[in-house]
Amino acid sequence: MKGLIRWGLIFSLAGGGLVGPSLVRQQAAIAIPEAEAVKRLETVPTFAVTDEKGSPVLAAVPNPKDKSKKIQVATFFMSQTDAQNLVNNLKANKPEIGKAARVTLISLRDAYEITKKNKDKQDQLVFQFVPNKEQVDFAKAILKQEGQDVKQFQGVPMFFAIGGKEKGLLTIEQGKEKIIPFYFRKQDLQVMIDQLKKQKNPLSNTAKIQVTSLDRLVGSLFKSEDATAKQIMLIPARDALEYAVQQQKKNGAQPSAAPAAPKK
Repeated sequence: MKGLIRWGLIFSLAGGGLVGPSLVRQQAAIAIPEAEAVKRLETVPTFAVTDEKGSPVLAAVPNPKDKSKKIQVATFFMSQTDAQNLVNNLKANKPEIGKAARVTLISLRDAYEITKKNKDKQDQLVFQFVPNKEQVDFAKAILKQEGQDVKQFQGVPMFFAIGGKEKGLLTIEQGKEKIIPFYFRKQDLQVMIDQLKKQKNPLSNTAKIQVTSLDRLVGSLFKSEDATAKQIMLIPARDALEYAVQQQKKNGAQPSAAPAAPKK
């Protein structure tokens, strides 16, 4: 898995470590050039269920545009546990597929590149990013507290904090860098806020957790240039980071999941 860099900083944030929190006023748009945006995705692990050749295991479902036809669906999980549960289910219920199924680590950057390359095949092959159910429940609870009538949360939740009279985005200073962290796991962000309270930082009195979706965040990143967006960092769940490090040490180089040819 290429691009998994700056582990010390990311592990520190995922574990709640922080230095010099402050606020930055929210901008109308969060976006940077594509090359810069892609770098933000390199350090995020996702998990695909693949066969021994590294091709994703596909599920056939009715095509929403034509129920008489099937469409192949490949899934990227944000949780290694969820991906492993699918492998276990395949082994138990579809042993002909499950015997070769395994969890393959792939960066979010590579996952998005795969979906981009296959964009013209959406009538045959689609990719979905599956969030952890617990984090979806947290996201819905936050939106309900904001007065929104939420029955479903579309996409992968991303949690961030705001505070102050202007409800600015919470930023963290790490060395000479000032970053705006967006968390895949609400509990990791809560640890950071709790640490602010222990330090009796005045920001802790107004800090509030908010939620957006990964698609919305990444979509905004790719639109246009914005100085604030250069500070954004995506913080994966700590257990996902730990699994990624273990797999890199174990395998040396991690294969990418290449899409299999859609079945007719």
